[in-house]
Amino acid sequence: MIGQTISHYRILRRLGGGGMGVVYEAEDLTLGRHVALKFLPENLPGDANAMERLRREARAASSLNHPSICVIHEVSEANGRQFIVMELMEGQALNQRIQGRPLPTADLLDCGIQIASALEAAHAKGIIHRDIKPANIFVTTRGETKILDFGLAKFRPEGDGSIAPTATAEQQLTKPGAAPGTLAYMSPEQVRGEELDARTDIFSFGLVLYEMATGRQAFTGNTTGMITDGILNRAAIPAGRVNAEVSPKLEEIISKALEKDRKLRYQTASDLRADLQRLKRDSDSARVATGSANLPFIAARPWWHGEVALGATGVALAALVALGIWFAIFRARGEAIDSLAVLTFANVGSNPDTEYLSDGIAESLIDSLSELPSLKVTSWSGVSRYKGKDVDPRTVGRELNVRAVLAGRVIQRGDKLSISAELVKVDDNSHLWGEQYNRALADALPVQQEIAHQIAGKLRLRLNNKQMAQMEKHQTGNPEAYQLYLKGRFYASKGTREGIYKGIDYLQQAIALDPNYALPYAGIAFSYNWAYDWLLPATEAMPKAKEAARRALELDDTLAEAHVELGNVAAWYDYDWALAEREFKRALELSPNYAVAHEFYSVYLIIVGRIDEALEEARRAEALDSVSAEITYILGFDLYLARRYDEAIAELRKSLDLDSGYWPADYPLAQSLEQQGRFDEAIATLKIARAIEDSSLVLNAELVRAYSLSGRKAEAQQTFEELLSRSKRSHVSGEILATVYATLGDKAQALAQLERAYQQRSFFLALIKVDPELDSLRSDPRFEDVLRRMNFPVIAGSSSVTGMSR
Repeated sequence: MIGQTISHYRILRRLGGGGMGVVYEAEDLTLGRHVALKFLPENLPGDANAMERLRREARAASSLNHPSICVIHEVSEANGRQFIVMELMEGQALNQRIQGRPLPTADLLDCGIQIASALEAAHAKGIIHRDIKPANIFVTTRGETKILDFGLAKFRPEGDGSIAPTATAEQQLTKPGAAPGTLAYMSPEQVRGEELDARTDIFSFGLVLYEMATGRQAFTGNTTGMITDGILNRAAIPAGRVNAEVSPKLEEIISKALEKDRKLRYQTASDLRADLQRLKRDSDSARVATGSANLPFIAARPWWHGEVALGATGVALAALVALGIWFAIFRARGEAIDSLAVLTFANVGSNPDTEYLSDGIAESLIDSLSELPSLKVTSWSGVSRYKGKDVDPRTVGRELNVRAVLAGRVIQRGDKLSISAELVKVDDNSHLWGEQYNRALADALPVQQEIAHQIAGKLRLRLNNKQMAQMEKHQTGNPEAYQLYLKGRFYASKGTREGIYKGIDYLQQAIALDPNYALPYAGIAFSYNWAYDWLLPATEAMPKAKEAARRALELDDTLAEAHVELGNVAAWYDYDWALAEREFKRALELSPNYAVAHEFYSVYLIIVGRIDEALEEARRAEALDSVSAEITYILGFDLYLARRYDEAIAELRKSLDLDSGYWPADYPLAQSLEQQGRFDEAIATLKIARAIEDSSLVLNAELVRAYSLSGRKAEAQQTFEELLSRSKRSHVSGEILATVYATLGDKAQALAQLERAYQQRSFFLALIKVDPELDSLRSDPRFEDVLRRMNFPVIAGSSSVTGMSR
């Protein structure tokens, strides 16, 4: 179309386009001005719904005379194609401006105030936009913000009513059962398909504010089900936790806009605009008040200008105090850095065959640096969520609450390896260290060790010879064995059926090349502990896990990970409670900052009934690694078993906010909701989890319980029959079946399943002392007999809860 004349408009260039429109710059040959023409895409010229959207956009925008709403000049048609003529703007859409990074607060407030003002004008005319999102907001080069695309706008009778479309047009525009809009920016009532009012735009605007403040969407997920569940049931992670620059007042404004109950939300855009304007005024005043204070001892209003002069001595003293503050700040800038995050190394070229290497080098660095007691290192689970994302190290550092961030990239070409790494200080974004290594693939291990030593030096960590040697322990002299180990851990940590089996195979290959290499044995123990009572029966998986953990410790007794895995075997399979506690304590003695050791020690403490100690350990793990979905889930799981359901729900939802695809957190979340009688929420949660991971039959079993408790007997029976059918092909724990039979009222079968679980050493049977779902069986002598044979330690002086006094 470039160069063509349409009506009296000469097409100059294509500006952009999407699924519902293509926009060109054109010259108005009548008025001599440049405008923008929006056409339907060529594949939609005869689409009645698309044409209605175009006409609706023109009607809505042209009825609104507001500087923050794109001006529509006319609607026209030529050569069978309808188009609208709009003002031509220079700048970029808000989503292009954000691009995963938060906006400066001043820019956010300027933009937000203009959007709120535009919504206020639209709502006053009875027009609801229904598709507020960053892609529909344009920021000009002059800093003006414009709302675009009223193609889904709804006209309500509280406006002047002069341009209200017919009901038929409204029905035709939206497919039956579908909600208009963009899912990630919908309000809860929009998702549910309810009648909408102006408050739906306010919620969507709150999501835009959140994204401007944090650089990320409030509700994300791999499936529409996960996003929908977030909008309906989960609070967004507070903006201030994602971006430390967000003020408490701005976080409060965003939170109020995102209230799921629209009665508690901002009721009008004008109220929201007023709060943003007040915050802007206060922020501007604060900047003016501090603008002249470039040094700590130069105040906007010098101390000696008070009503009572300090005198020469006072001035000198004030100067000395200020100088002391300045010196303290200077010293703080030069002191040793005590916390670090190692991001996954970028796999340049995205070759899936070398992905294990980019992950493995980062994970090996985390393991090596975690050996240092003076350094807190974020765990692999805490940093893996940034994998594959273009992230700002400073933003990541603030999110992870660390003082330095290491980022790197890996390029493999044949047997040649190029590794680059950069260490950045979070406080001021200063470059602490950087290096590039071009080596043979076989030299990956020495490069990783060299990076670890150089980082320790640049962080000003004073290491003795023992600590230096500790960083290099557990390794192998066989480069191929190291490569196989990295591959094994890479696949096993995926936590999928295929990944675990593939990981075990690679780890066994590493051992075949170097039988004295301790780390692959620990990896095998980890893998079989994961497969326990899921992929394999306990009697098959756990002896292999125990053997591998013991072999790892025979080779290297200082390997904290192997002590944790042996502790898990002792607790969950052997019921050797004394050995389990010794192993967990030994792991913590070797590596006090090893969050995973605190995590699993907390679970051991909860299942033996030591509630206060358990929660203390779980919170210690979370303090060490506050962004790990797994560790946060464990705290929620402990709180569920401690029967503190409100706290459990909050913590488990926090875990899902950190990783919406982390389905294990959905399981105790549903259990906690059931204990509070919130059965519909529990059922919805379990369905989302099953959509992510359907091979774990515990989710099916819990769904049977939820249906039964809610009175939906037919659905409970159907799901139960499906569970029994699938249990013939896949393993399901006897303890899990016991909870189902207990809920269905079949006490005899429930107790028989508990006995079966004891004989098979089922994973979940270790929870027998604390599991609320077994409460109806506790008074039966057969239940007490199983409990007695498990030989739980006697607990003195620890908190207990109902069903946990034994």
